Amino acid sequence: MKYLVGIPYVNRIDLLHRAIHSVPVYWPHTVVLDNSPARELRQASWLQQVVTVVEPLVPLTFVQSMNAFQRMAAEREADAVFYMHNDAEAHPGTPEKFLEVLSSLQAAGKKWGIALTNFDALAAYNMEAVRAAGPWDTVFSSYFADIDYHRRLRLAGYEEVFTGLPVEHHGSSTRKSDSKVNFMVDVTWPLYERYYELKWGGKMAEERYHTPFNRPL
Repeated sequence: MKYLVGIPYVNRIDLLHRAIHSVPVYWPHTVVLDNSPARELRQASWLQQVVTVVEPLVPLTFVQSMNAFQRMAAEREADAVFYMHNDAEAHPGTPEKFLEVLSSLQAAGKKWGIALTNFDALAAYNMEAVRAAGPWDTVFSSYFADIDYHRRLRLAGYEEVFTGLPVEHHGSSTRKSDSKVNFMVDVTWPLYERYYELKWGGKMAEERYHTPFNRPL
């Protein structure tokens, strides 16, 4: 199976180090997007020796990063695009077992959209499903964007697979480690929540629309 692993980076290089070193089998297929304001990864020679580091012209939002990873995966004709939090840490054996699960899904012809470990601390998206669902909604910045995208995958007929594989998630470190980021999340959270409700006709698990904004097909 051909795949690309995408990790968007904003801060906490110490946790990124732990994340990268927990998935050595993925290194040849891994792209880290340096979205840090000070371009911290320019000095991380250890990182550039094992994975591909991409520095966008301007720091990207989470959603823009996910769309960038999808485009990269499509260019490589990958079967799946992975997403890993930069503050996640896979337990020994998890990366290999995750690949085995995905290969089994592909071989069995399952119509899967996303495969999860500890939720999306480490997740994989089927590129067939990505083509059906389209890109992530860039009106969102980060929060509620995943809920939106996963709903769109389900509406396109693709299932979620919960593998239960162990991955440690060190808990919103990007937000907690930067007071400005934390402030922006607090301010914009209700705006994105309201946008989601308007788009799908209700809160999460209470949605009434099967097309965005109840548009006719």
